[in-house]
Amino acid sequence: MSARPLALRQPRTRTGLTAWAGIAASAAALILLALPGHGPKLAGAFLLACVPVGAAVMCWVDSGEGVVQAGLTLVLSLAVTAIVTTAMIWLTAWQPPALYAFAVIGVVSCAARLVCGGHPCCAGRR
Repeated sequence: MSARPLALRQPRTRTGLTAWAGIAASAAALILLALPGHGPKLAGAFLLACVPVGAAVMCWVDSGEGVVQAGLTLVLSLAVTAIVTTAMIWLTAWQPPALYAFAVIGVVSCAARLVCGGHPCCAGRR
């Protein structure tokens, strides 16, 4: 077994771009949440609710259209965030910092997608 350098695969596909967006949004959300003041924290929370979880899933699924890919990423993120926060409130276990796990999940899944690669989104299309 030889030691090959780690190569990122298919960065220009819809799923690759979704993975890069998920990583960037997760990092930006955590940075904004760490800044003092209400404005950056609100923007970070909004970003955390809208992108990382959906990107973690949609970086593996090609929807066929760029706008649909972005829309599904947004809808999936908002739905999972709503379900998890509702469950936390219902169980009287409300811990907002626990939602930082969304950023970690997003980065891990998106990074795995970029490292492992996959099928090109437009392989059979002309």
